[in-house]
Amino acid sequence: MSICGRPLLKRRDFLKLLAVLTAGHPFLRRFTSLFAQGGVAQQFFIPPTILHVTENSAMLYFRLSAYTDEAEVIITQDGIEVQRIPVDTTQQLRQLVTIENLDKSTSYQAEILVGGRSPSLLGQEGVWGPISFRTQPYEWPIRFATLGDSGFGDSVTWQLAEHIVQQDIDFFIHLGDVVYNSDENDNDLWLNWALKYYGPFREVLHQVPHYVAVGNHDREGTTLLDGQSFIYWAFPPYNPDEAFEGRRQWSSFVVNDVQFLSLDSQVFYTDPGRAEQNQWLDERLADTNFRATVPFFHIPLWTSSSVHREDGLPVEGDWYRRFTNAADQIGVVIAAHAHLYERLFLDGVHYITSGGGSQSIYAIGEKVAWSQKALSLAHYLLVEIYHDKIVVMARDVNNTLIDEAEWEI
Repeated sequence: MSICGRPLLKRRDFLKLLAVLTAGHPFLRRFTSLFAQGGVAQQFFIPPTILHVTENSAMLYFRLSAYTDEAEVIITQDGIEVQRIPVDTTQQLRQLVTIENLDKSTSYQAEILVGGRSPSLLGQEGVWGPISFRTQPYEWPIRFATLGDSGFGDSVTWQLAEHIVQQDIDFFIHLGDVVYNSDENDNDLWLNWALKYYGPFREVLHQVPHYVAVGNHDREGTTLLDGQSFIYWAFPPYNPDEAFEGRRQWSSFVVNDVQFLSLDSQVFYTDPGRAEQNQWLDERLADTNFRATVPFFHIPLWTSSSVHREDGLPVEGDWYRRFTNAADQIGVVIAAHAHLYERLFLDGVHYITSGGGSQSIYAIGEKVAWSQKALSLAHYLLVEIYHDKIVVMARDVNNTLIDEAEWEI
């Protein structure tokens, strides 16, 4: 059929055209899912990543751009398909898929296909493709990389991520302020996260699970999407028992026999849940069934930075004594917020500040009395946990070792 000699667009072709037009406009992009159905090329607004693994399961999370009944997870091992899981995204675009019946200490690959194709990430060229993960237990030493305050999307962050991906780590921890300036790109939160987190850390997230602590900039008013900060959309609870009002403000996970505690330091400033988190923290620190416990969060108790010097006073007021009383169990306490590197030791507890994830670096001010090393430069941490000791290595943007320390656990 035609009008005035011009053929009418078929529904599918019309929707494809509409999807292209809306993808180019940040405001309209938010409504793509309302009409982009029926074979329209898909994108990931949140790409598939692994949020957590156990000995026999893995939790995979993603968010598509449009509703579809053609999505499925393909699990392979050494190139051979071992599982195929259909995913119903006709009603819910965000999906947390638990992959079960996996073997211990085994490497797998997972890929989300929609109509047999792998979507691309919003704002990025090329398909996202398959990701890899390995079930627990990991070989000793446990190796993980961590940094904070990377959220500008600048070239330094990309360089640090390139070094991290070469380190043969078991998992990655971000210490908060994952994305700054959420009002950029017309306040398109999906695009800001694609450009400032999923883009720079793309190769890291293709290889290992990732965990996060909530930073102060992650809770700014410009981060709100449907009444909730975007970081909570990006990192949903993987343990329902630890969800506070439906959010992953704090959480725990175990690697081999080491306990990790992601804490929300924003409860001292902007967030609810201070009393509830402290009660939970007391319970976790009282559990002595672990080789060591590693708390991590955004705002440090102390800093030798020339900026944010007193921000940690409320944190110190609640957590210093708790950490000191559990000193024989704590392996290391890691934070960020101050854009520099610092290693401190007080009352039997080792503290590391790693807020150098971008080119925005703070100068050193008056040194804290128990500071053992403070450096004003971009960097990331590589941490190794052995049966009887912890080794912490800080590496700069050139991947040069700038500090190394170890202690018994």
